[in-house]
Amino acid sequence: MNAPGFWTARSPRERAILAAVAAIAAIALFFAFAWLPLERSRTRIAASLPGLRASVAEMRVQADEARALRAMPAAAAASATPLATLVSSGALAQGLPEARVSALDARRVQLSVDDASWTRLVEWIAATNAAHGLAVDEATVEALPATGRVRASLVLAAP
Repeated sequence: MNAPGFWTARSPRERAILAAVAAIAAIALFFAFAWLPLERSRTRIAASLPGLRASVAEMRVQADEARALRAMPAAAAASATPLATLVSSGALAQGLPEARVSALDARRVQLSVDDASWTRLVEWIAATNAAHGLAVDEATVEALPATGRVRASLVLAAP
């Protein structure tokens, strides 16, 4: 039997009941497959929004810092002493007595340290940058079992 024939064969009361059941089923399907997923997504997005806003604010602050750093003039080396002289005299390793420093070429030196304080290493890098204009070009840092201790191999380059 075809659908129009089935429908016309029903009494008006049966048609009303079938129409009501079909409407309820359509509403339930819409609710289950459209409304609930959209509501779950809205809730998830609303929960992540404050974190995203905080990230954007932090990125804006970092962008301002980056612009300020770019606007600064390039750091000129405080001493005009060649790197080879600094390496041979041991002047570079003064802040890290356990470090081994060797010249790679006229503009780069390599620092190797087997066991150093992380804080002291970072302070030494900052001091070397301020005193000699050397910046970290490559770095391999490995945490040691002791808290705050590292093994490091750094390549520092002159501008």
